[in-house]
Formats: sequence, structure tokens, C-alpha cells
Amino acid sequence: MQIIILTFHLPLPEEPGAFRPWMEAQLMRDLGCEVTVVTSAIQYMTGTDLRDGKSGWCTEEHRDGIRILRVWGMRNYRMTLWRRLLHYVIYAGLAGMASLVRAGKANRVFVGTDPVFVTPIARIVARVKGAQLVLDERDLYPETALALGVLKPGFVSRAISAWQRSMRRRAQHILAATPGIRTRLLELKVPAERVRVLYNADAYLVARDQEQDDARRLLEHYAPKGAKFIAVYAGGMGRANDVDLLLDAAEFFQGERDIGFVLAGDGERRAHYAQRIHAENLNAVMTGPLPRDTARKLIQGADICAHMYPNEPLFAGALASKVLDYMALGKPVVFCGEGDTVEVLTAAGGGICCSSGDAQGLAEAMRQLRDHPKARERMGQAGRKWFMDNVGLQAASATMTWALGLEKIT
Repeated sequence: MQIIILTFHLPLPEEPGAFRPWMEAQLMRDLGCEVTVVTSAIQYMTGTDLRDGKSGWCTEEHRDGIRILRVWGMRNYRMTLWRRLLHYVIYAGLAGMASLVRAGKANRVFVGTDPVFVTPIARIVARVKGAQLVLDERDLYPETALALGVLKPGFVSRAISAWQRSMRRRAQHILAATPGIRTRLLELKVPAERVRVLYNADAYLVARDQEQDDARRLLEHYAPKGAKFIAVYAGGMGRANDVDLLLDAAEFFQGERDIGFVLAGDGERRAHYAQRIHAENLNAVMTGPLPRDTARKLIQGADICAHMYPNEPLFAGALASKVLDYMALGKPVVFCGEGDTVEVLTAAGGGICCSSGDAQGLAEAMRQLRDHPKARERMGQAGRKWFMDNVGLQAASATMTWALGLEKIT
């Protein structure tokens, strides 16, 4: 089977950013498919041009048996909202051209639903090539944009909603990144037999116990000096994650400098968090964006890992990839929020859950785990087992086989 994947971002293992598109391409390759990924030449987190000195509107490279077409984009596109929107539109147009004139034949067109500009292009490509369309619902639009205040209710949001409904009707199959997204799609009248969950987790991720000491040494290199018990947050520094709450919890440990916090990631609020850490003399360090492998080593070296969602109903249906990374790497999780993440951690026995906005509860959970190392070990092992049983390579491969209709062919 020949597959074209349209995805705005495609961070490779040595780059910072979301792993999902590269994992999906690997799953398809390992199922025997010929895979061509059409992506932006601009690394979405760092703004660097990934074409390795090549020129032209579309360049080609091959990595691990996967063909990658990179189309021209605007560097530093995240400087303003309008610049970002223009960059997305440019990507969508050039990705469509590359798919039609450079990608070759296709039986399936697989498209991530963000940014929304690319989905109509994917539909056109699928029709021209006589291919079936598969949607990868990574976020729900426009619901996510409305919840974060990026988009206001009105004509534009209604138009996006109408277009997304049209796309879902025409897709052969839909992958949902979380159970909450699948539930919402069912509420929007998408037939249940056309939607399955492909967890937003790296199915290829396996903790290597022999690397534990090296991971700890790397973490201590980044951590505040003198910290013996280290909590890690690895993720976005934008509006979708309540990093302020973690810093509020850090205030409860002002007199206990043996407890340190390491925050790895990037986003529009990173400068604000750095200013808070400095102004309040918190025992925390921000690393900035890190290559995926480095960030995972920090997680593996941690004593505990944290994630926090804002008090917003939309996030009850969210299940952050970083939480699943924490579990895969055998780390106990402290989570603030409600919904899918609480259900997963409770079912797995992999952590402690607090309410959104509860900084004191977050601090108390951290203190409890600090004082009970056996509980930390038990939770870490339980979370890792749940990951391997429910999210790992065997389960992910079966879901991708269904999405592409490969079981009908075989």
C-alpha cells in the first residue's frame, strides 16, 4: 500500500517536539507500506530550516525507509498570530502541490487535523489520486481554539465546525488521540465503527533500565544545585498547560532546597515562567526545548513527574502524551485535573491525582511521594505495565492496521 501523510510538523527523534507523526509513519512502514510524508521545512518549535542547505520549494530526503518531502516555509513564523496563520496557509498550499506532483501514487491519504487549512487540501489530493482519506484527530477544532481564547465564537468558528463535520463524513476511518476526543466525535454523530483511539503515546518507547544511572546524571546536570529529590515537567509552555500551578506548588518548598524542579519545553509563556522563578527565588530550572531523546532521559532520571491542566471543561477529554511518556518510563505521576487522565492513572495505579488549580494538593502529593520511595517504585512499575498492555507496539499496530484497512487486504 502506498500512503501519503500530510502533517505540518514531523520532529525526528533527535529534534524537540511531538513524536506522534513520526511514530505513525514508522507504524505504517513496519506494516509493509510505502510511506511519503509531506511536511514543513521549518522545525515548528525552533524555527530552523531543516532542508540541510538545499534550495527550492520542495526537497526530498529518506530516513529509516520513509520518504520525506519538505516544503518551503517562513522562519520565525511564531512571532505574531498573523505570521503564523500565513505560514500555515503557505504550508497547506505547497503541501498540496508536493502531494500532487512529487509524491506519486497513493491508496491512502492520511492527514493530521491541525492546522485546519491542510484538511481541505488532503481531501482534494485524495480525490485526484483516487485514494481513501484517513483523519488523525490530534485536537478538536475549533473547540480547542475557542477554549484557549485564540478564536472567538462567530462566523469563522462556525465555518470551521461545518468544514470539520464535512471532512469526518468523507473519511474512511478516523483516529482519535484520546478517549475524550473519541467520545466528543460520537457526540457529534460520527458513527462509532469509524473511530478508534490511537493513544497519543510513542508505541516504540521502552524504558531501558540499564540507562537509569546515566539518565540521573544528566538530570542532575540540569537540576538546581543540591537538589536530591527532583520533579520533572516536560511539555508545552503555552496556555494549554497550567505551569503556573507547578510554580505555585514549588513555593511550598521554599525552605526545603533539597527538593528541585526541572521544567523542559517551550512555548509563548516560557519567558513569564522564567521571570517568576527568578523573582520568587524558586528552586527550579527551565531547560528550554530539548531533543526528544534528551527530554526522555530527564524523565527517566526523575523521582516524580508532573502534569497540570487548566480548570477548563475541554481538558477533561485530554490525555497528554507526556503523561503516557512518564508511565512508559516507569515514573510515578502527579496530575492536576479531571477526566481521561484521572481515569487512566486510577486504572493503572500509576500516580496521584488532584483537582485543577489545587497548588497545595499538588505540593502535598509530591511530599507524600518523596517520603515513601516504595510507593514511588510501585506506582512507576504499575504505570509502565499499563502502558505496555494498552498503548505499546502491539496495540498501536493493530489500530493502524484497522485505520488503513489492511486487514481487508490481507
